[in-house]
Amino acid sequence: MLRTSKWRFGICVLGWMLCAFSGTTVAQLLTYDNFNSRQIDPAKWSGTFGDSDQREIVREVVGEGRSRRLHLAQRVYSATTDDSGGSGDVFGLEFAHPNAVTEVSLSVRVQEAEVLGCTTNPSLSVIDAEFRGNFFNVESSPTSPIGDVVAVIAVSRYPTDTTNALTVAGFYTRCDDEFCGSQTPLDYRVLGSVQPGTTNTLHLKWDQPGHRFVFGLNDQPEVASTYAVSDTTPAVFSYKAIGFARVIPHCTSTPRPFAEMDAFFDNVRVNP
Repeated sequence: MLRTSKWRFGICVLGWMLCAFSGTTVAQLLTYDNFNSRQIDPAKWSGTFGDSDQREIVREVVGEGRSRRLHLAQRVYSATTDDSGGSGDVFGLEFAHPNAVTEVSLSVRVQEAEVLGCTTNPSLSVIDAEFRGNFFNVESSPTSPIGDVVAVIAVSRYPTDTTNALTVAGFYTRCDDEFCGSQTPLDYRVLGSVQPGTTNTLHLKWDQPGHRFVFGLNDQPEVASTYAVSDTTPAVFSYKAIGFARVIPHCTSTPRPFAEMDAFFDNVRVNP
């Protein structure tokens, strides 16, 4: 398992609301990858990896001609050793040059998503299709990823969901330990909900001059969140990726918790 990726997912879905509407446009973004080639471009992407909890995984370009898309699918299971805490990881594609990326737009179509929690462990259960990245560090002279700020926009499924709708949210956190297993939520904003089988556009921008993150879903008014932490130091762990992230509680009871998702990604665009 890629331990750094696993711990960086953490407990990211908590936070406080501190947002306002923004008129930011994505018209100036440039196509980074539309996945029209037959293979994943190694000059643009490197792969993230999961762990032994995975059973079925898919990462491939599918379709023909200009209809090609990135297809990801994953099914993962809980650890059965105890009823304390949980484990998580990310699976997908990492940007080859993450430092250059400050703004991303992409289309995501979640075909299927299901999560089963644990009856003897109330810890978080979730899986999502997302973009995430470490954008800056709040410390003046960091010696580790402690202080890195991670921002995410995601289409999520929880075991408590009672309808087919998937939650779309933008959020960001501060890493509180070397592996980002402990995090301080800085903001969390629900952008809306979408249905499985629909294609939706996600947008995330780090507006450093404005000291804020901007989140967008389709053509809805975008939401900006201004932060009060220092953003002049680059992230120590330089990382940005598209794909899945999940957390599943450890569980000794049955049925065994699991999370699965099947989704397509396309039309990845970035800042010039």
